[in-house]
Amino acid sequence: MIRQAVRLKKLSSISTMNNAVIKRTFLSRAMYNAAKKVMPPISQTEQIALGSGTIGFDRDIFTGSPSLKKLNETYDSKLSTEESAFLSHQVDSLCSLLNDHEVSQKKDFSKEAWDYMRDEKFFGMKIPKEWGGLGFSTAAVSAVLSKLATQCFDANATVAVPNSLGPGELLVR
Repeated sequence: MIRQAVRLKKLSSISTMNNAVIKRTFLSRAMYNAAKKVMPPISQTEQIALGSGTIGFDRDIFTGSPSLKKLNETYDSKLSTEESAFLSHQVDSLCSLLNDHEVSQKKDFSKEAWDYMRDEKFFGMKIPKEWGGLGFSTAAVSAVLSKLATQCFDANATVAVPNSLGPGELLVR
């Protein structure tokens, strides 16, 4: 008799769980179908953007199995001669044009700083050379952003966006 009561209780809890899953599935499907009716279709550009992301070492971190050996073997963190020269010359020159306090007060860079960033391709570091960019590695972009951040955070953020959030990769794809 006790066994039957325990068995009935288990069956009852399984039934309740199944009902919750069914309700959740039904609600999710209904909400998805309603959203589909009012949302515009995904454009070809948006589909390319959704497929452009890559998964690298971050996957290993989130799966709980990061390996520094694999990281060192996979990614070359050494800067090329060209990247080192850019860091020593163009980035230093840009830093000399920036005053963090002044930029914060004016909420803008000087025309000279904007022109320099544009002319020296700070916004196209990840774009391949054959398309007019610099073709820099991720390590180089990171080094440039780190150095800019020591002088003017707004310059760091301004240069980071076109080089870190994917436009270069989208153009390549």
